[in-house]
Amino acid sequence: MRVSYWTTACLDPRIEAVSKELEDLRTRFGAGRTVALSEHLTRSICWSRAGMGLHPRFQNALRALMPLLELFGDLNHVYAEVAPSTFLNGLRSRPTILTIASEKGDPREDLVRRCSAIVVQTRGMARRLVEAGVDAARIRLIYPGIDLGRFAPRSGAEAAPSRRVLFATFPRAQEEIRDRGVAFLLEVAAEHPDIEFDLVSRPWRSGGTALAAVKDELARRPRANVVLHEGVHADMSGFYHRNAFTVIPYMSAAGGKECPRSLLESLACGVPALVSRCAPFAEFVEEEGCGVVFEPSPSGFRAALEQGLADYPALSARAAASARRHFDLEQTLLAYSALYAEVLAA
Repeated sequence: MRVSYWTTACLDPRIEAVSKELEDLRTRFGAGRTVALSEHLTRSICWSRAGMGLHPRFQNALRALMPLLELFGDLNHVYAEVAPSTFLNGLRSRPTILTIASEKGDPREDLVRRCSAIVVQTRGMARRLVEAGVDAARIRLIYPGIDLGRFAPRSGAEAAPSRRVLFATFPRAQEEIRDRGVAFLLEVAAEHPDIEFDLVSRPWRSGGTALAAVKDELARRPRANVVLHEGVHADMSGFYHRNAFTVIPYMSAAGGKECPRSLLESLACGVPALVSRCAPFAEFVEEEGCGVVFEPSPSGFRAALEQGLADYPALSARAAASARRHFDLEQTLLAYSALYAEVLAA
């Protein structure tokens, strides 16, 4: 079985969750080609072990080449946003699976009808597809997988270490700061100096404007309770184990990745989540009881933090248990293996 992967990821698994999800799939199944169409590549055209990358300005050339490139695989797996028109319009001769790894945008039934199956990472996205006219029988819920051998509760994890909160889904562009919730966290930090924040920013090779903007804000209004960490961290478990909670403070449903990898890994470490009511992942947190959902206001955040601390041992245990149930990498790969076989046999 040769699976060809088509993606809008930047092919850098060190800094981008979608790239890491794709790398895990390619490691297990990647006998075919990988083609990325992304504005976040280091060069307009690049080749690496991860695949071939093109800047979107070359999408017309890619459309012309896709019928030929498609022949090198038995199955297409598009790993992208809700309606990746370049890929879904261009892939015609092989069965195609779409994984919606980013829920930004509106579903287009005319595009997804060309897919043999559509994989979603939240139940909310499944409902949106059904409302758009997609047959529910073609939709699969498969969560991203993480290595549970690397990320696990530390000894004594049931005791909350402090009022320290981790935010590790830092945006790339300054325009994303509000919706991602960074400005909100800085507001909370100013109003509640007893709550400490670790903010982790990874460097985008294509550049970015969010980090400089946050630095400027911290220079204008210093906050002793905010620590900004820059760089690529090969092992994030140290951050997870030193924090009581991981926060997803989105101010809108399109604030960022719906299943952030840092959140899944921290749950596996027994670190509960504090999640804004606006974030799509809030539904999962409420159903699993692995954290606290808060109204997006400083007082709402404070109330959620205090509630989480009061019930910390139970939340921590449920966080680790939910990760074992839903985010085991081997479980994810087995689900995709079964789906690939089903689509090829149809």
